[in-house]
Amino acid sequence: MCIKYMLTFSLCFLPLETCSKYDVRIENGFLSESAFTYPLNKQTEYKCKPGYVTADGKTSGLITCLQNGWSAQPVCIKSCDRPVFEKARAKSDGTWFRLNDRLDYECLDGYENRDGRTAGSIVCGQDGWSDKAACYERECSIPEMDTYLDAYPRKETFKVGDVLKFSCSQGRIMVGADSVQCYHFGWSPKLPTCKERKVKSCAPPPQLLNGKGKEIHKEEYAHNEVVEYACNPRFLMKGSHKIQCVDGEWTALPVCIEEERTCGDIPDLDHGDVKPSVPPYQHGDSVEFSCREAFTMIGPRFITCISGEWTQPPQCIATDELKKCKGSILFPTEGKPSYKTEYDHNTNKSYQCRGKSELKHSICINGKWDPKVTCKEEAQIQQCPPPPQIPNARDMTTTVKYQDGEKISILCKENYLIQDAEEIVCKDGRWQSIPRCIEACVISEETMRKHHIQLRWKHDPKLYSKTEDNIEFVCQRGYRPVSPDHTFRTTCREGKVVYPSCG
Repeated sequence: MCIKYMLTFSLCFLPLETCSKYDVRIENGFLSESAFTYPLNKQTEYKCKPGYVTADGKTSGLITCLQNGWSAQPVCIKSCDRPVFEKARAKSDGTWFRLNDRLDYECLDGYENRDGRTAGSIVCGQDGWSDKAACYERECSIPEMDTYLDAYPRKETFKVGDVLKFSCSQGRIMVGADSVQCYHFGWSPKLPTCKERKVKSCAPPPQLLNGKGKEIHKEEYAHNEVVEYACNPRFLMKGSHKIQCVDGEWTALPVCIEEERTCGDIPDLDHGDVKPSVPPYQHGDSVEFSCREAFTMIGPRFITCISGEWTQPPQCIATDELKKCKGSILFPTEGKPSYKTEYDHNTNKSYQCRGKSELKHSICINGKWDPKVTCKEEAQIQQCPPPPQIPNARDMTTTVKYQDGEKISILCKENYLIQDAEEIVCKDGRWQSIPRCIEACVISEETMRKHHIQLRWKHDPKLYSKTEDNIEFVCQRGYRPVSPDHTFRTTCREGKVVYPSCG
């Protein structure tokens, strides 16, 4: 029809042969090239202004001149780059964020943000991030103390990890922990008190469900006396394994929980054999090794299954290859100078330090003395204060101090999940690797029925989800989403879940 009439009409249905620069409107961006027209199939680059990105998060994109015009209308959206974190870590691994996106962060141990919290959020706005993702070193102030309680060292403020020790004046008796430690949640355990009157003794300690006390055989226990507990096989202890009599009352009992994790195959031992045993290997189970003829065992004969992992196995070393130990000038002279003598594996030697009456003993183990032969005064190993009562953890109140290297397993309250390590460790006089007990999300079966939804991957109505874990739902059979743009993937935030709806 265009051919039949005027030429101007014949052009109306012909495809374009060029694209115009003026047909592209890029808000917050521009075309890289300066040309005004572009031939058919020509591809050109556009760039976004600083602080803006393309829909896929890049600083530039490509469009193509097609017969019907440009292939797409370029879009540059406001963005924020991943911020620099100061003594904090992000809860998301994204590298760029859209306008109004929220980024959650948490402070490193011992730090807090300006609001005095250990976690916070910042929002991507037109002028960048709403605040700095920064945390600052947390401190503990001098606590309120009993009138007769003396504390040292004396300082105005204490950093996280600092230990405060106590003594009572005027001959009074201390009741409670004699030292406390500064944590990100404050001082712990509770400060002691000083009593003038005589302290009370305790009745026999309570029984432990799925465990037992060691050497409980008395009718009365004195103030500060300690009793130690152990769990039955297949049960794992949570909390302090020692309780103490404090003015007539015992401190909190630990808890023995069934450990479902089992150990896999017994590790192989070169030149050795394991005595017959029957899997599965539960928590607390042990197996015994032996070395073949002409080989000697170095290390413990037994290994034990602990929370799904075997302890370190021994070694079998050829007996004729065992290393000798060098002598020491501290050993008594036996003919030739003792430091020129070599001693066979398993040799036990005694020696005495100048000015000391007691004998010290050491045994040669494959070329090394155990313990080390020395008369130097070793630095006194510092004890740790009684372990802390971590917020939202099961009651772990105790006044017993712990030795370097000792560990305590933490158990959170119901509906709380442990974050980071499950054990705290006594090291250099301080408790380290302090975990957090964070509120979990409990997926309600009743709420899911009400919204006509179900979990996509798991069908346990008591699913506990850690913060930032993805939780996915789907509509039950015969139902559809109430809102097409409603997300069916959500996260656990402060123990709460936003449920989608189907109808």
